[in-house]
Amino acid sequence: MKYIILFLVLFSFNAQANENWPPEFEKFCKVYMVYVNKFPMHFAAGCCDFNHPSNDIQKIEYLGDKFKKEECV
Repeated sequence: MKYIILFLVLFSFNAQANENWPPEFEKFCKVYMVYVNKFPMHFAAGCCDFNHPSNDIQKIEYLGDKFKKEECV
């Protein structure tokens, strides 16, 4: 379980959804969003859905860094 959480954290910092992503990313988002909607306090939607309520914590500035819409372009 620790490794799954670590993977998701690393992915959320590195993932940027845009038109250059392969179709696999769209498939990933469809599957991942099922879990985000089921457990919104444990997972963040990230770039799959920037305006999802689960991203609110990431949008709060902490030590000069916050999640911005430009990261998902």
